[in-house]
Amino acid sequence: MPLPSKIRSAPVAFCLVALSSLVFLLFKELGFYGPILQLLNFVPVELTSRGGRLGEPGNDWWRFITPTLLHFSWMHLVFNCLWIWEFGRRIERSLGSLNMLGLYLASAVFSNSVQFFISGPSIFGGMSGVVYALMGFIWAGNSLRKDWMEPLPPAVMGFMLVWLLVGLVGALEVLGAGAIANGAHLGGLVIGVLLGGVFGLLSRFNKS
Repeated sequence: MPLPSKIRSAPVAFCLVALSSLVFLLFKELGFYGPILQLLNFVPVELTSRGGRLGEPGNDWWRFITPTLLHFSWMHLVFNCLWIWEFGRRIERSLGSLNMLGLYLASAVFSNSVQFFISGPSIFGGMSGVVYALMGFIWAGNSLRKDWMEPLPPAVMGFMLVWLLVGLVGALEVLGAGAIANGAHLGGLVIGVLLGGVFGLLSRFNKS
């Protein structure tokens, strides 16, 4: 049976949603300090009688990327997957799957590295850094070349920026939402805007 047209037009965005969902189900099934966290966290996690012990960064290159696949609650997963699909499909339909994959990898590495630089060895995860990168990419790209990609509704942009600000001032932690990876969010937005600017300028020059 052929895949729906929306999936065929944005396979990378769809695969990120599907893979994040699969990892979440395995994570919940195998336990917090189980093999999923041990394998995918930015720094190694060793299981001890008291829970988990954090190691130091080693030569596990994949750990620069894989924290994006870790989600710690259903709400965390659903919201990130929603934005990955909404933002990712816009980029993928305009620039193709290879560029979308490259953008995901670059934003994952950068946002995770910024979070580690700020927090040190810790447990963090989620696609939020990538989400902010995709949003920043669309905004910067469309600012340089009008309607290059399907634009984001102003209400969505406003909500995402307010959410970023609320996280930065610590309001979410006060409300009991847990620790927020603000470094990943901010790092993702920065790399997304920078890459969107580069792509937008190149597109303008090529068009002219």
